[in-house]
Amino acid sequence: MGVIQRQSLKFTIINFFGTFIGFLSVVFIYSLNKELYGYFQFLYSNASLLLPILGFGIHGAIIKYAPIFENKGESKQFFVFSLALTTICAILSTLFISILYYLFYPLFGTLFKNFQAIDDNKFIILTLGIIFLYSTLFVFQAISRYRIVIPDLINTVGLKFFLPILILLFHFEFISRNGFIYTVIIYFIIIAFVLFFYVVSLGKHDIKPKLDILNKEEYKGLFGFMYYSSLNSLGSNFALRMDVIMIGSMISYEAVGIYFIILVISNVMDIPAKAINQITGPVISKNWVDDDQQNIQDIYFKSSIYGGIIGVFLFLMIYVIWPDVILLMPKDKDGLSIELALSVFTFLGLAKIVDIITGVNTNIISYSKDYKFNMYFLLVLGVLNLGLNYLFLTKYGVVGAAIATFLSMVIYNVLKHFFVFYRFGFQLNILPIIQIIGTGILVFTVMALVDLPFHPILNMVLKVGILATIYSSIIWMVNPGHEFRGQVIQIVKNYKSFLPNIVSKYLL
Repeated sequence: MGVIQRQSLKFTIINFFGTFIGFLSVVFIYSLNKELYGYFQFLYSNASLLLPILGFGIHGAIIKYAPIFENKGESKQFFVFSLALTTICAILSTLFISILYYLFYPLFGTLFKNFQAIDDNKFIILTLGIIFLYSTLFVFQAISRYRIVIPDLINTVGLKFFLPILILLFHFEFISRNGFIYTVIIYFIIIAFVLFFYVVSLGKHDIKPKLDILNKEEYKGLFGFMYYSSLNSLGSNFALRMDVIMIGSMISYEAVGIYFIILVISNVMDIPAKAINQITGPVISKNWVDDDQQNIQDIYFKSSIYGGIIGVFLFLMIYVIWPDVILLMPKDKDGLSIELALSVFTFLGLAKIVDIITGVNTNIISYSKDYKFNMYFLLVLGVLNLGLNYLFLTKYGVVGAAIATFLSMVIYNVLKHFFVFYRFGFQLNILPIIQIIGTGILVFTVMALVDLPFHPILNMVLKVGILATIYSSIIWMVNPGHEFRGQVIQIVKNYKSFLPNIVSKYLL
């Protein structure tokens, strides 16, 4: 678990910093022009939704087949091999998407009253999708080498600095709307090149691809895995992006902007889970190749506990500071009230908690010999999310999108949990989960009584301080899974030994 702990901790620290920048942007910048912000997220979400089709599942195959190339002694060939395969996929998939789009164009126009928004931006969306395809390829190449911090710093955190600046430039009329779009495209092209050179720097690579590394049966397995991985990614994107896309196509860009302002702050809860999932992916993939099921069980158990502890705390923290966040925003919030923010966040946050406490079940299934079943679960998730969004958006507006996401994620994770248990024998310890949730409910009740009359910023600092003190104290006493105390003590010991070394090396 050493590499998982180190990379996860670094990833979490970097992302909390990026999220703080994102928080400031949400409060002071994005609310200046929610329509333009919603427009960007609409384009970004649609382009991201194209990735599984554009890449035919190549990204999941990178994590799956990196250990295989390593065992064959052909690691130097893996990067150029996957790059060539991605380019072939991009050409074929672009033709496929173009044909499919024009065949079903009348149907799309009938189903979505605001479908014209997609049609007007189809070339921009496709261009961004192809750029994202290569950027994601380079990110997954780095992940397969157990590097998640720098790629995320480049690909994700960088956007948190770039987008606010660009919206400010538009707000003060330094650039036009077209200039905004062209700058966005150029930015993502630059990011793709930076990621490319980073991956190149990680090791030696053969320039000329060798196509005979895999035999006929292995190629058959590769393309089969890519097919199912593509469907898996498509279903996953339905869960992550369908609410935004449907709000844009059924309501308005401004509604997307309002929803995404809430979503951006809610996504603080994704940081620890994202770190754990990214770094455990290649580890679990190698464990399956090496038949080390005990380590998979260990990762599954600990990911649920640590993720749950942090996830519940982050949910409580965001919930108690939401009223102060709203008060900090410009007065012309255009419908973004405290009640709306809390309603949407509650369902989104609970969905994230469910996903976190059920552990790394997706990685376990995706890199096992039964990876096809993950597609079936994601198919259920995609259909549920699409249907529930269509139903609840009509009745409850943006709150309905959050309700749909919550219900979809509950059913999806329950199905995966039972499959991992009955198929592989891996199981979670329910008692620590109950202890964590029980602690969360108790602390939530206490924090509901805290009403501070100071400036919103001071209120947030005091509330987070009170919350952290109460929550950490109870968690320390309960010690869910007999893991928390030992892990904290180990981190403190590592810190004590690490700091003197840094001081002696750089300061003495």
